[in-house]
Amino acid sequence: MRGKFLAMKRLLFLIVVFCLMGTSSLFAQKERFKALFIFNFTKNIEWPAASRGNQFVIVVIGNSELIAELETIAQTQRVGNMPIKVVDYTSLDNLNGCHLVYLSPSKSGMLSSLLTNVNGKHTLVVSDGKNLAAKGSGISFVQDGDKLKFEVSRKNIEKQGLKSSSALANLGIVVD
Repeated sequence: MRGKFLAMKRLLFLIVVFCLMGTSSLFAQKERFKALFIFNFTKNIEWPAASRGNQFVIVVIGNSELIAELETIAQTQRVGNMPIKVVDYTSLDNLNGCHLVYLSPSKSGMLSSLLTNVNGKHTLVVSDGKNLAAKGSGISFVQDGDKLKFEVSRKNIEKQGLKSSSALANLGIVVD
């Protein structure tokens, strides 16, 4: 009897471990997709010549898993002729010179402060949550069932002095 109980405990433990591994694997895959989306966004947005520089700076506020995925991309890819620099920020201080800011879902309450901080600095704001593009970000990731999609606000992108391609609007969910 005791042997069956121990066998059941082990089996239950293994099931829990495999479930947790699957969940973390799905989370990692989702972050990998977000990083790829973000890199591809850079191909569909035009920054003014004056705001370019010798590095394309992506700031991430609140998501270390995404940072790792973006750094992997940065090792082999460029935006135009600029190498990519990924920066982990915990606050909204000193966002000068960044081209793109990703705001994680856990930090979405900072969106209005972020928008004030980057106003006029030619910065694409990418957020993560439904209706955030309607609230001011240029692009926002949304979950549609098991699919990752994104909302696009061409108006908000243009407010930052950036131009978006029609391909970006065709691939996303346009909110304005």
